[in-house]
Amino acid sequence: MVKYSYSWPINEQINKTHINSNEDAYKHIDQKYCGRNKCRFLLPVVVGEQESKAQMHFRQLAFLAGKIGRTIVLPNVHHSHMGACLSHPFSFYYDQKRWLKSTKKHFDWITMNDFQTWINERQTVGAQPTGQEIYIEGSQKSGYLYKQKNCFQSLFDFTNRPIVSYQLADISHPVKKDGNITQTMMTLLSDEAREYEYLGKSDGPVDVINLFYDRRFKFINDPAAQVPIPYSSDLVHIANEISSDLKSFTAVHWRMERVQPVSNLVQCAQDLVQRIKKLNTSNVFLLTDYPHTAGAKPESSSFHPNQLRPAHHRAIRYLYEHLNVTLTAIDRSIPYAKKNWNVVPIRTNDTSTIGIIDKLVAMKAQYFFAGKPGVCAKSSSFTGTISFHRHNAVRQGDKDIIVPLETFDLPR
Repeated sequence: MVKYSYSWPINEQINKTHINSNEDAYKHIDQKYCGRNKCRFLLPVVVGEQESKAQMHFRQLAFLAGKIGRTIVLPNVHHSHMGACLSHPFSFYYDQKRWLKSTKKHFDWITMNDFQTWINERQTVGAQPTGQEIYIEGSQKSGYLYKQKNCFQSLFDFTNRPIVSYQLADISHPVKKDGNITQTMMTLLSDEAREYEYLGKSDGPVDVINLFYDRRFKFINDPAAQVPIPYSSDLVHIANEISSDLKSFTAVHWRMERVQPVSNLVQCAQDLVQRIKKLNTSNVFLLTDYPHTAGAKPESSSFHPNQLRPAHHRAIRYLYEHLNVTLTAIDRSIPYAKKNWNVVPIRTNDTSTIGIIDKLVAMKAQYFFAGKPGVCAKSSSFTGTISFHRHNAVRQGDKDIIVPLETFDLPR
């Protein structure tokens, strides 16, 4: 079931230059950027959730764009998020060429820079692109989406096109009674739906769908859409240097956010130490949302400082007292005895690249541990991405990986 609502833009463009009057001029421009007489773009203005899940959602949207005959605009990135109005290009996080080469049969794409140039060229010949803002969210209305601004809003002609909001069931395992969610999404973003809402005289499909997207689960089952986007060669190089220096080593991802009861944490730390002590390695690389410095915020944006309890501090202290721990940081002083920890400083103007580097290092570890979901840790797509890569590497014959994933638990 889809819940539908709409409103009208406050500052609707009223000085429209009809593109039909400049058809030859805009056709030449659109041919240059899209290879056809009329460009039809899907612009992800906002994609909900943080990097691991955000890129999963974006992959789904890219494949959806291919199914509805639109060109996906590669979003910008910053602080573990994706969206058109952020500060870094897509290639800052990702190996753009490699991913797009592997998926070229599924969808067409354009970089943000070329997309902006297309807009400028269209405006220069008096053929302002048409646009419509569409919000797609789960069954619970997204507070996050409606706080975000569209930095492209002044560049499109939204005349006679309402702002549309769709709410639809956000379920991880669709069943027959819920219908075909892939088909539902295609219908919601179809040209027919856009023309149905348009109050003017039709001059063809809207040029740019400005999409605000915040759902939780996948809606496209194509195996190629499930493969994570590879990270940029610069970040891979940094991670490779760290993993080479540590080898052989154990990586531990511990998502401490919202573990209940919090008293489990110290016992979980004890179980983890016991497991690592049995291995033929002394180096431990730690990935965690725990903030190591006094007064610092947790690394996860959904883990708030007021959720920290003494048990969080005791559990981490237990690790540092019993293991040789290495972690990455941005020029921070961490209050533990030097013999127990090693800090690898990372220079970056986006602190979220540390999370990506950590993930890449963990993918290279000989052993990998994560907390048992619901007992020692919160379930995490971050862990899932690492595990996916490690199991895939083992299947392809990687002999460096000894334990792809093992969970630590309460001691037995």
